[in-house]
Amino acid sequence: MIIDLSQLRPIVNVDGQTCFGCGVNNPIGLHMQFFTDEQRVYSQVAVPPAMAGWDRTVHGGVLSTLLDEIMGWSVIYLLGKIGVTKTMTVEFVKPVQAGRPLTVVGAVEATPSERQVAATGEVYSEEGVLCARATGVFAAMSTQAAVRLGVMSAEYMERFLPVLQQKERA
Repeated sequence: MIIDLSQLRPIVNVDGQTCFGCGVNNPIGLHMQFFTDEQRVYSQVAVPPAMAGWDRTVHGGVLSTLLDEIMGWSVIYLLGKIGVTKTMTVEFVKPVQAGRPLTVVGAVEATPSERQVAATGEVYSEEGVLCARATGVFAAMSTQAAVRLGVMSAEYMERFLPVLQQKERA
């Protein structure tokens, strides 16, 4: 899958974010940024060579992180809820080379209940070849539940609220 980011709407993240997947302030992170067509969530990223396994082949754990992050952000943006990974299954289809552009795509597939979400994620090479895919089940929760369960502090949640409310303003 090849996408044109200029045709997609950027999804804003929290300033000062240090998340390994999406934190621009994490010096060793993936620095994922997200975009949407209101049906799916997209990211384009090049995995640094330091995150390779064999030779320049991206480590499977890093690919799993990309997939987990895109599915989580699909829950965040498309449903306006905090999503916490419960289960995730990954299929590695083709090797991925570090330093090469990748497109990562996520979607919400089903909401079996108010507290459970099924999501999918895919990683494509710069040629549009499917390299990895995942399915996941996420615990979807309100902001109050996320704070009560210790997923986020109340102070952080206050900063994160505008991120959850972006789709409403789109």
